[in-house]
Amino acid sequence: MSTLFNYREFIQLTKKGKVNYEKLTLPKNTLIANTPEQPSDFVYLIVEGFVISSLAQKPSDVYTICSKGVFLNYYALLDTEIQPFRFKTASKCTIYKYAMKDLEYILAMFPENYGFQFFIMKDLAAHLYYKTLLNGCISTDKVKISFYNIAKLHGIPFEADKVIIPKEIQTQVILSYSGLSRSTSYEQLSLLKKSGVTSKVNNQWVVHDQSLHDFCHKRVVLE
Repeated sequence: MSTLFNYREFIQLTKKGKVNYEKLTLPKNTLIANTPEQPSDFVYLIVEGFVISSLAQKPSDVYTICSKGVFLNYYALLDTEIQPFRFKTASKCTIYKYAMKDLEYILAMFPENYGFQFFIMKDLAAHLYYKTLLNGCISTDKVKISFYNIAKLHGIPFEADKVIIPKEIQTQVILSYSGLSRSTSYEQLSLLKKSGVTSKVNNQWVVHDQSLHDFCHKRVVLE
């Protein structure tokens, strides 16, 4: 059973509350937030597609990959300075654009809506938590942990003991997420393939792990 305070329920809440929003259909490689076209005083809810989040000072490095249900630029509610994150679509995306002031109003003025704020922050915290674990692991495990993190966030149960990663999340994105150099990350990827930890099916990455399969199955049921 899906949680009551999910992004679908949030959309229904804002519609019932007649909160203005703009539906955006964006092609791949579009920048979101902190641009003249999409300013930083808005929050962007991903409804479909994948978005790469990077730190502004390292725009070519992948901080994390976001998908449906994630509120981009939400941290701007906590910080009035120029936001340090850069968001770029990794696929065609459907995104709902909300004014910051409207989001603050609906979350802060009605106590019964606090649950939405909790689950929004919980989702954002998951990305931070997984990135922290990656940064703390030994360098020889970074590509493996990258596959596991991305599978936990976006993977789909596949067969009895495997998880398949959506085709929109390509090899270079996963390797950039690891934070390693190109040569080192490809060396580790080669070892993972030889040891049977990862493989490819129809040009999509597959991670072979029973516990990871069970984790993703529970996550998909709750979505």
